[in-house]
Amino acid sequence: MTTSAAKPQFQVTRTCPVCNSPDSTVTHHNAMAAIDGMDMSYTTGRCTHCGFHFAVDLPHEDVYIKYYRSVSKYDVPLAISAVDQMRIQAAVEFCTGKISKDAVLLDVGCGYGAMLAGFKAAGWTQLQGVDPAPLSAQRAKSLFDLDRIYQGTMATVGNAVDLSRIDVVCIMAVLEHLPELRKDLQGLLAQLVPGTKLLVEVPAMELFRAEDSEPLGELSLEHIQFFSTASLSNLMQSLGAQTLASQLVDIPLVKSGSLFGLFEWTGRPAPVSNRLLTDSGTHFEEYLKASARTLEAALQNIPKGPLWVYGAGSHTARLLPMLDAIPGVDVRGIVDGNSNLVHKPMGRWTIDSPDAISNWPDLPILVSSFRSQTEIARSLKSRFPNPLIMLY
Repeated sequence: MTTSAAKPQFQVTRTCPVCNSPDSTVTHHNAMAAIDGMDMSYTTGRCTHCGFHFAVDLPHEDVYIKYYRSVSKYDVPLAISAVDQMRIQAAVEFCTGKISKDAVLLDVGCGYGAMLAGFKAAGWTQLQGVDPAPLSAQRAKSLFDLDRIYQGTMATVGNAVDLSRIDVVCIMAVLEHLPELRKDLQGLLAQLVPGTKLLVEVPAMELFRAEDSEPLGELSLEHIQFFSTASLSNLMQSLGAQTLASQLVDIPLVKSGSLFGLFEWTGRPAPVSNRLLTDSGTHFEEYLKASARTLEAALQNIPKGPLWVYGAGSHTARLLPMLDAIPGVDVRGIVDGNSNLVHKPMGRWTIDSPDAISNWPDLPILVSSFRSQTEIARSLKSRFPNPLIMLY
């Protein structure tokens, strides 16, 4: 179903979250179709002082808050995914021998408690968590028998937990999401006792791969910081947390991986290196170029004429502006099996349930997914006679 196009959201221009430099070089315009009236497009850049890659121009922080509240899939767990199981196992192995089993761990942004459950199974006993989702505590209790889960954000964590009694603050898969990264981290660290350790996990830029993976998949709607080992260390040290250990962990299922870092809060900020991080910079730019080549090849598979698009995630948000630029391609509608997305606007369309396809049995369906393309195609073939368009 087609609706009127959403107006672009107000854009915020940021200084470098690592070194506060106002100077950056644009590397990519990540154009996205608006989701539920929110334009999540952003422009990536590379700091000319310290080499950090981040979203330079992006929507206002309020847009991200609204997005997570309205359409995020993260707070609807059905099971721990295979990828998350690998991440959890890697985190436990990284911490073994570095963090005492009787240490008090606090997971900030704990979701429904999957990471804490992994630590619990490995022998850690003093576990707490904070998450903004109102049902996190209930789900953590029912799924993993975790009791000390509180509602809050990084900015308000001190209201929910006595941080002076915490030995290790875990910030797992969070920093890449924060529009106010430096301010939010500074606020948290200022409440810690010197000697408190910080366990951090972020997507590892060194492990970004364009071959055999979703093109530009690392530039999702929510990921607006792109960390290498050097830039994460630079950030933490600039805020007064010294590096104790770091490790890159490959996750083959997603052709990518995680960067784990263990830091200790000292309260004594160190200057950011002004040496350009040439290795990570080159890698990120090569990733962008290789992704562009893959996308160009994928677009060649799309015939002119009317079609459905199946999928309403980041892949489709990125794809729709490209389809608009191809003469003769006419997107008649978008469908998705996630009931939380049905009836929400996306670009100039309103997302339908897959049942809508039955009314148009001859209309081709473009499968807009990389990781789940085969599974989606199999499901669609079992339900509908429509021809399928496969991008990859």
